[in-house]
Amino acid sequence: MVEINYTLLLQIGNFLVLLIALHFILFRPLRAIMLERSQTIGGAFTDAKTAQDKMQGLLDQYSASLGEAKQKAAAAYNAIYQKGLDAHRDMIAAERTRAGQQLDKARAEIAAASNAARADLRAEAEKLSRDITTKLLGRAV
Repeated sequence: MVEINYTLLLQIGNFLVLLIALHFILFRPLRAIMLERSQTIGGAFTDAKTAQDKMQGLLDQYSASLGEAKQKAAAAYNAIYQKGLDAHRDMIAAERTRAGQQLDKARAEIAAASNAARADLRAEAEKLSRDITTKLLGRAV
């Protein structure tokens, strides 16, 4: 059984002195170290969050500038492509005009040659008919 006497009071006193000594020697420095560690980790998390937000902002800015560059490139490509199509149409129109002119010139030359050939054939036919008539009749007509 527990006897209540002066040794119990000494043990309680020793316990309290030990608690106070441990408080100053162990618990307070340990609590300070844990608080410093917590603040360091919290600061690191804050720095990481700040860096992540900055990185996200830069990524958004990069995406926006990349989108603008793609739009500008597409616009430039479309403009150049349209200029090429216009130049192609102009060349085709010019060649069609030139081919039409050459065709008209060739038709005119063929018509002139045809008319000249007809005139020559008529003259030749007339001469042949006179020669035949002269030979058949035996006299000049």
